[in-house]
Amino acid sequence: MSLVIQSPFNNREIATAFWIIVFLTFALRKADIRKSFAAVLRAFCQFKILLSVCLMVLYTGAAVMLLAAIGLWNVSLLKDTIVWLCVNAMAMMMRIITSDDAENIFRKILTDSFKIVIVLEFLVNTYAFSLPTEFVFVPILTLLAMVDVFVRSDEKYSAVAKMTQRAQMVIGIVILAITVSRAISNFQNLLSLDTFRSIALAPLLSLLFTPFVYVMVLISKYELVFLRLNFGMEKERGLKRYARRRILIYAGLSLRKLQHLLRNHAGDLMRIQTEADVDRLVQRRVDP
Repeated sequence: MSLVIQSPFNNREIATAFWIIVFLTFALRKADIRKSFAAVLRAFCQFKILLSVCLMVLYTGAAVMLLAAIGLWNVSLLKDTIVWLCVNAMAMMMRIITSDDAENIFRKILTDSFKIVIVLEFLVNTYAFSLPTEFVFVPILTLLAMVDVFVRSDEKYSAVAKMTQRAQMVIGIVILAITVSRAISNFQNLLSLDTFRSIALAPLLSLLFTPFVYVMVLISKYELVFLRLNFGMEKERGLKRYARRRILIYAGLSLRKLQHLLRNHAGDLMRIQTEADVDRLVQRRVDP
């Protein structure tokens, strides 16, 4: 009797990994690309970035333990959890930290996490095609997406942009139609608890991850505000400590107040010379 080991990866994921390896193998043969890649790695290995990643992993682990405790996570979702952590969580962090309107982005992320699109994405990723088909489809769709991004950057390529949009739409409709047809024929399995766990995993992790991201963004905004105190007129250490303490009391956990400080009073932060200047700043002039 032969032992059959089922792979945790579907055909699309195997094909995607294959083409990524092929691309990296050829790309890294060039010295300038290797240097750029090494520079990116050195930038990533800074203490603050590594600390943030470690905290993110620990927090996600705690969220997973919570979901497991209430029956919404099991070991079969480990691969999906790692993918969510490496892709969705990282993207969420970068998107919010670099945004000037973090509060609205928080609402948008939470809204996007609970849309029917998630169910459709789950179905498309679940019902992959045969491995040879995926080996052909993955590079074609990737190339088409890259061309679409390029032609959208210049108005003179508008005709080509329309063609790439239509091509992506047609391919998307065909894939979705085949996927839905397979899902309907396999409807009984879709009603299982495992299916519900798989569909709910990303929205639940995003929801649980939001407080962590909020705290990280809050810390980054405080760093930017306090950095302004080092610019402009020279200030005594005692005055800086006083200013930091008063700003902490004033802003607390409010991103809105910190963003208002950065947008409208960065110059005032650089010009303060006395404790009275600090008091006037936080008492009268920074109310959003």
